[in-house]
Amino acid sequence: MKWEITEIDALGRIGKIIVNNKEMVTPNLFPVIHPYKNILNISDLKKIGAQSIFTNAYIIYQKPKLRDLVLEKGIHNYLNFEGIIATDSGAFQKYMYNNNDIEINAELIEKFQEDIGSDFPVILDVPVQPDDKYEIAKEKIDLSLRRAKENVNRRIKETCNWFGPIHGANYSDLLKISTTEMAKLDFNVYAIGGLVKSLLNYRFDLVIKTLLNVKKNIISNKPIHMFGLGLPQFFSLAVACGCDLMDSAAYILFAKENRYFTLSTGTRKLEELEEFPCHCPICCEYQPNEVMNFEDKFRIELLAKHNLYISFSELRTVRQAIKEGNLWELVEQRVRNHPNLVNALNLIKSDLYFFEKYEKIYKSHGRLYASPESSNRPLLYRYDLRIKNNYRVPLEAKFLILLPELDVKGYKSPSIKRWMDEIDNNTIISRNLLHIGFISEFFGIIPLELSSTFPMGQYESMDSVGNKDKLYENMEQKIETFFKIYGQYYNKCGVFIPEKFVNQFNEEIEYTKKDIITDLFESIRLNFSLDISILNDLSGILEFFKVE
Repeated sequence: MKWEITEIDALGRIGKIIVNNKEMVTPNLFPVIHPYKNILNISDLKKIGAQSIFTNAYIIYQKPKLRDLVLEKGIHNYLNFEGIIATDSGAFQKYMYNNNDIEINAELIEKFQEDIGSDFPVILDVPVQPDDKYEIAKEKIDLSLRRAKENVNRRIKETCNWFGPIHGANYSDLLKISTTEMAKLDFNVYAIGGLVKSLLNYRFDLVIKTLLNVKKNIISNKPIHMFGLGLPQFFSLAVACGCDLMDSAAYILFAKENRYFTLSTGTRKLEELEEFPCHCPICCEYQPNEVMNFEDKFRIELLAKHNLYISFSELRTVRQAIKEGNLWELVEQRVRNHPNLVNALNLIKSDLYFFEKYEKIYKSHGRLYASPESSNRPLLYRYDLRIKNNYRVPLEAKFLILLPELDVKGYKSPSIKRWMDEIDNNTIISRNLLHIGFISEFFGIIPLELSSTFPMGQYESMDSVGNKDKLYENMEQKIETFFKIYGQYYNKCGVFIPEKFVNQFNEEIEYTKKDIITDLFESIRLNFSLDISILNDLSGILEFFKVE
C-alpha cells in the first residue's frame, strides 16, 4: 500500500491510497454492505461515489456454499466491485451483540480473508464493551495484541493490507497501551474500535477524547480508521482531529428506521418532513409524503441512497475545506447541529499545544471567527505563545496607546486612519515614545507592528454579545496576560474609547463596546501598578502622557 499526503489542515489530511492498483482519496468512507442481502446494488454505490466498501468475511465463512463460491470467484468478482474492499473478521458481531457464543477461530478467519483477496482484512480482535470493567478491558486488549503479533508472523499474501485495531476508549491508560503496542507492529492502517455504541448515543466527547489519545501515540505515516463512524455531521470534527478513514452501515440502518440525514438539523424522521431540504437525485425526484407511502423495501432503498449522497457530499466538502485551509470554519458551522458536538469541540482546548504543532504558518485566505468556539483555534493559541515568548516592546517606547479594532483592520478603516494620522502628526509627545496597539476580542492586544501580519491583519470576527460572555472572558484573560508580561515597560497607558466611528460604508455609527472596554481596563488598572487613563479623545490621552 502507498499513501501520499498532499494537503493538511488542523489534523486533517488529504491523501491518495494506492493498493493493488486501485486508488482512493482520503478522508473517505467505506459503506458497509451485507455480502448477499444488501438493499442497494453495487452499481448504486459506485454511482453515488463509493471508492471502497466494507463487508463481512465472517458472515460469508459461516455459509459453506457461499464460502466456496467466494473462494472460487474472489471477493471482488463475487461482489462485482473493482474498487477497494475491506473485510471484517466477525469481531464486530461479537461487539454489537455482546454474544460470547459466536465462535470464530482467528487463524482460520484471517487466512480466509487472504484467500478471498481482501484488500484490507481485519484481524480477529476482541472489542472492549463500553460497560467492561477495567480488568476485563485489559484482558481483551492483551488478547487483541497477542493475536495481532500472531497475525504478523503468519500472514502470507503481500496484497493484503491489514487493519490493526486499537481499543480501550473508556480507560485512557489502556488505550495508550493498545495504541503504542499496536504501533510497533507492521499494520497498514490503524483502526479505532469499540466506539459504535458511543456514536449511536451521540457520545461525541468520548469519541474525540479517544481519537486524540490515539493520534498522540500512533506513528504519523499510516492512516487512522474509525470503525462505525457514519454520521455526516460529525465527519468534519473527526477529520480535524485526525481521522483519515471510516466505515459505517448507518446510511442503511437509519433508513430502516425512516431516518433522513441532514447537515443542518441532524437526522430527521421522514414523517416530520414536508419538503426535502436536499438536492440529491432522490430528493429532487420525490416528496416526503410520496416516499412514506412506498413499500418498505423501496422506501428504505431511497432513504439509504439519500443518506449516502449526503455522506459523500460532506466528505467532498471536508476535503475542499482542507485544501482551502478552512477546516476549522467548517467544523464550527457543523457542530451547531447538536449540543453534544459543541461540547466535543470544546475538548480541544486542553490539546491546543498538540494541534498547534501541525497548524500551517500561513494560509492563503484570511480567517473567519464566527462563533465563541473560534477562540479555541490553534492559530490564536500560537499567537499567545509567540506574544509571550518571542515578542519585545520597542526600546524607546514609554507610553502605550490602545485603539479599538473596528469593522475593518488598520488603515482600511476610515476612523483608524484618521486616528493614526492624529497620533503620527501630534506635537505633544515625540512619536518614537509612543507605542500603539489594538484591542481585539480574539487576540487580546495586537501591537501595531504585528497588525498587518498573518493572521492578525487578515481576519473578520463576530462581536461579544454580553458583558461577561465567553469572548469577553477570552479577551480579558489575554489582555491581562499582556500587561502581566509587558506592563513594566510602559510608564503610562492610554485607552481610547470613541463615542462614534466611521465604518467601511462611510456611515457614522455609535461605538457600542464603551462599557465593556471601560469595565475591563478599570479592572486591569486595579490589578496592575500601571497608570491607565480611559478617554474618548486622543488629544486628552497625549496630554495625559505629557503630564509625566
